Amino acid sequence: MNNNTHEEKTEHPTEHHIKKFQKKGQTKYSRELNALLILFFSFINLWWYKEKFFFQFNRILLNGLSFNSKIITDQQDILLGILLSVKEIIISFFPFLLCLLLIILFPPIFFSGIKFNFRSLKFNLNKINPFLGIKRIFSVQIIMEMFKNILKLLFIVSIICIYSWICFSKVLMLIVENPKYALLDGLNITSKCCLLVILGLIPIVILDVAWKEFNYYKKLKMTRQERKEEYKETEGNPNIKMRIRQQMRIIARRRMMLDVPHSDVVITNPIHYAIALKYDETCMKAPKVIAKGEGLIALNIKKIAISHHIAIISSPSLARSLYRYGEIGQYIPGPLYKAVAEVLAWVWKIRKWKKDGGSIPKKPNNIQVPSELNFTGKRKNNV
Repeated sequence: MNNNTHEEKTEHPTEHHIKKFQKKGQTKYSRELNALLILFFSFINLWWYKEKFFFQFNRILLNGLSFNSKIITDQQDILLGILLSVKEIIISFFPFLLCLLLIILFPPIFFSGIKFNFRSLKFNLNKINPFLGIKRIFSVQIIMEMFKNILKLLFIVSIICIYSWICFSKVLMLIVENPKYALLDGLNITSKCCLLVILGLIPIVILDVAWKEFNYYKKLKMTRQERKEEYKETEGNPNIKMRIRQQMRIIARRRMMLDVPHSDVVITNPIHYAIALKYDETCMKAPKVIAKGEGLIALNIKKIAISHHIAIISSPSLARSLYRYGEIGQYIPGPLYKAVAEVLAWVWKIRKWKKDGGSIPKKPNNIQVPSELNFTGKRKNNV
């Protein structure tokens, strides 16, 4: 057990292992990439609709700051004004919010195949265990994430401070400008600062994506013992599979024996093989094999046929060919149609004789089987 624990993960992951890994919520998708995409597309969206946003907010501010005597006397006008302002804000920001929602949801799903995992919603007392919580907080992974976020924050703050220092004179000039133009110039300064932050984040994101990719495939790798255990899990234990096959054979044999009383004729070897055939000209295009067997199974088929007054005919070559090339529940092979037709014709004559009387029909002799289907050996895998 200890050897398996310290065994190195050198094997490539299987498809089954990858799927199990993804079901646990493990993914190679970088949060930094998601944050960069949100910032980038938000910036593009705001830049594209900047004039619309500016005029909308300008109008909302003018309406909000203008004095109207009805505001004091009529409360309904106050409520209506607030609702109209909220409505205008929602309409103005709707494209931006829609774009933001799409960026948050779709990239993780498309890039890493993240699936919704409802198993995490199950109640688990370990999740509220304070000791396990403290252990997770001070884990190496959490400390590394915290260190990375601090460095990223310092880097972003540095970019903002440097840009603010360069544009300090422009920011001071906004005080003396017309409010309308001051707002536009302020938006331009802020937009350029956002663009620099986004460009500065690109190297960080590239490094994070490479690290996530490396770490993800490192975790996915398997030991040889894990591969063996997974093979047993997916393919099944050989002994258990053999028992299952044996049980399936027994069940199939019982079901086959239940179909023998519904057959029209049983063709025998006469000792080794027995094949039960059924033909209904109204719904079958050819006779079907409904039961077959050798040895004790053949004897049981004959016993059931005798007890249910099913016609039995001995034709060694035809019985061997049907046993070898016929499948249970399937139509007989085409080259055997003529030989089986002779047998069925005799069966129908027997039925007519039992009903009307007269001379007993003679059994067909020397039933010819095509040379390509002539079988003399024994089949190893029988039902």
